[in-house]
Formats: sequence, structure tokens, C-alpha cells
Amino acid sequence: GLVCLVLSLAGCGGGGGNAPAKTPATPQNDPTPAVVQSVNGAYRGKLYYVYAGQYLAMDLATGKPRPFLKETTSLLSFDVSQDGKVAVVMEELTSGNGDQNGTHRYLAINTETGEQLGAYPGSPGTPRGLAMKLSPDGDRVATGLFRYEWGRAHVVVEDSQGSLLFDFTEAGYDFAFGWLPDGQMVAADDQGWLTQFDREFKPVRRIRQFAGPKLPGSMQSSPDGRRWVFFWNDRIWVMDVDGGNLHQVVTSDLWQSGVGWSPDSRSLVVVEAAHDSVVWGNCSVLRLVNADDAMVDVGLSSTDPRAWEVKAATGLQGDLVPLCASRPKWR
Repeated sequence: GLVCLVLSLAGCGGGGGNAPAKTPATPQNDPTPAVVQSVNGAYRGKLYYVYAGQYLAMDLATGKPRPFLKETTSLLSFDVSQDGKVAVVMEELTSGNGDQNGTHRYLAINTETGEQLGAYPGSPGTPRGLAMKLSPDGDRVATGLFRYEWGRAHVVVEDSQGSLLFDFTEAGYDFAFGWLPDGQMVAADDQGWLTQFDREFKPVRRIRQFAGPKLPGSMQSSPDGRRWVFFWNDRIWVMDVDGGNLHQVVTSDLWQSGVGWSPDSRSLVVVEAAHDSVVWGNCSVLRLVNADDAMVDVGLSSTDPRAWEVKAATGLQGDLVPLCASRPKWR
């Protein structure tokens, strides 16, 4: 079988050592007391993100960020295991040349201690285009790779042994990639048809056809597997997993650069475009919204009561200020 890419999953080991089996959360061992007063209202969980040269984790209840890895020019996109214990970071090793393809690998990092738990090879190619997406079971990665024999970047799926399992671009699907909780995937062709694939990458069904000028991208399934969130024509949309109940969630005088699901599948974290401020510098503000709502104003000067601006205790003397972050994952 496959070597598990995320070492926190029960029974997995390799690459850099073994990890203990995951302990289920119970009222007795849950580390978060029920009486904690949250600085972010009723929202719970942890955000994992990149800002100011560091990969960080922040508990929404305390608002206190904690770095777990320093950002470098060779460390590219990242994802986080479903239990939040391990971050998997793509690292470019060589950029390649006309005679030889570039190389890359994946680092498994403990998000509590910053310890490197393992390093796993990628298939030949230079990371390009698509942000890395870790499968829910931690076995596979969907990403964009460039090879000289291809002439352009392809969207592919590879495992933790460095094997290329499937080339979606070669099969005619170059858009809207995303994982379902059971390891199935979706992808769209250039005609806008979103198609579901089984774990062996065989087409199962067509879900819905989308029109341009831009096709859907950054597809993310909710943790309960019932809905998708994605970008379409530069806005954020939500729909049922079968393509029904499509609606635009947010509106803004700016544009959004990221989105992610809450652990309970009810809310979304939305990343506003970075803005220049004499106080905060270049800052992408995060807002939390209900995934059922429509046309929530998340703009820079928004007063929409349905949008919650994420706060962090990083001001002078621990004062609460807007959290600046990019590429957030909510666990």
C-alpha cells in the first residue's frame, strides 16, 4: 500500500519516523475548555496560514498566532491534515533546464512543534500553476507541474512515493480541481463541464456546465461532503455536491484571493485582496461568513453584520487587531 503522506494518521509511518495513533477527542481529553471566552465570537477551531515570512497557526478563541515554520523561496504551497496536526509543504529542489526536468518534494511538519516528520519525493517536474491540494486521507496530492516534454504545466495527481498517478490535463480536464472526503475528485474540461471521478480516475458523472468568461477554480468540498465552495468569474460561490442550490456568497469593492471551509461545514473564511495601510502595511484581512448567506459584503469598509472580521491579539500590549494572513486553512 501507499506510504501515508500525513504521519499523524493512525498506523502510518515512514520517511522520517513514526507517529502515535490519533487519540479521539472526548470531553475528558479535549484540550479546549468549554468556558473559554473567544475573541472571535462564536467561531471555533484553528487557522493555519502564511504571513510575514512564516507559516503560523492561530486558535480563534485566543487570537494568539504561533509560528511553526519559516518561509523560504523554495517552500511553495502547503496544505494541512484534516486533524490539523501536520502541515504538508511543497519544496522546490531544482528548477531544471532544457535537458533535465526540475525536482520537488513534500515536507511533513508538526504544526505544534515545527518538527520535520518526514520528506517525500515528488514525480519529475517543476511546481507550477495550481496550488497543492492534499487528499483528505493524506495519501495523494493534486498539483500543477511543468515538464519540458509537455511544453506547459499539467495538473496531475501523485503519491508519497513519487509516482505520477494521473494526468488530468492529458485527459482533457484542466480546470476546477477538488477532492471529495472519500478520495474521489472533480475536474472541468474547456467546455465548462464539471465531472466527478472515482479513486481510479474514471469519470463517474457530469455534475454541471459553467459558462465563462472564466471557468470555476479552487474547488473545495465541505468536510461533510455535501457542498462545494469555489471561485467562478472572480467571485466566491457555493453549491450542493450534485450541482444544485448554486449561489454567490460574497460581494466586495475589492477581490478575494482565497476561501476555505470551517470544520463544521457551516462557515467560510474569506481572504480579501491585500491593501496598503500606513498602520498595517500590506495586509490581507480575513472575514468569516455563513455559507448559506448570499451577497455578504466583505469589502475593506464593510459594515455588513453578517461578516466577521477575524481578530488577533497581536497589537500593542496584546490588543486585538485585524488578522493579516494569506492561504488560510481552517481546522
